[in-house]
Amino acid sequence: MKQYKARIRLPNGSQQVVYVHADDGLKAKYLIEAQYGKGSIIGIPTPA
Repeated sequence: MKQYKARIRLPNGSQQVVYVHADDGLKAKYLIEAQYGKGSIIGIPTPA
């Protein structure tokens, strides 16, 4: 597994960088969307 980072938008409008461990970028996206909601990712998850 690799570590991925992504910038997300929180419900209050602020932004935060988050890190997840996943097999690939698509799975990292799914993990982040499951935690923070669909459409919350700004850009795409990239290897950290």
